Amino acid sequence: MQIRERSFLDILDLALVVVRQKPVPIVLAALVGAVPFAALNAWLMGQEDFPVGLYPFLLVLEIPWATAPLTVVLGGLMFGERPTAGRTIKSMWSSIVALALFQGLLRGILVITLVLTPLLPLRWAFLNEVILLERGRWRSLLRRCSTICQGREGDLFIQSMAQFFFGGLFVLAFWAGSMALIQGLSTSELTWQPAWSDLLGWRFHLAVWGAIEFFAIARFLNYIDHRIRLEGWEVELRVRAVARTLEEAGRW
Repeated sequence: MQIRERSFLDILDLALVVVRQKPVPIVLAALVGAVPFAALNAWLMGQEDFPVGLYPFLLVLEIPWATAPLTVVLGGLMFGERPTAGRTIKSMWSSIVALALFQGLLRGILVITLVLTPLLPLRWAFLNEVILLERGRWRSLLRRCSTICQGREGDLFIQSMAQFFFGGLFVLAFWAGSMALIQGLSTSELTWQPAWSDLLGWRFHLAVWGAIEFFAIARFLNYIDHRIRLEGWEVELRVRAVARTLEEAGRW
């Protein structure tokens, strides 16, 4: 993978390449993070008294926690580390206070107010990456995240809208396509009518969380791109690579 500044479409394409190159650790990390929340949401949506309008707000609160294992694994893969369950759990546990404070309490307040919710994609888009990978002092996490996003708020807002649009298209296409495939294999009829009553079934939740985890990969790569633009991080990566090579050769 060449280290250089990339457009958002380049990042989406690169996300597919990353999944293709490292499918096992990435898929496992995505499943560990997404399955509990997908099961919880499916159960809630099955309750007659659950207001469907709250589902998007529930997702906004769940996404940072569900994508945290994937973020940790991607950070390790970035530096050639072998992702293990113990290392991932240790990294998440060491950041649990910051996650609870910023991605739990603060995020919940922003979502409840609605008016302040745009701060999430504009100023704190990479909060998970800063908390889990940079591991700075919790007092400076918000300032650090704002510094990375500074000057590119417009791009980040457009990208968040693009993710919502493409994610919605994927969910609808996956839901309709999988239903057509299932009915085509299980019935002899040549015509297919969509069963809208099954719109919020298990295939819907599978597609939603598949899209969320994919865009978490894109967000991580976008974070790397922002650091390259802001700090010339490719220099740091090259120095680390040289240091690792010397250490492995016993010359360090």
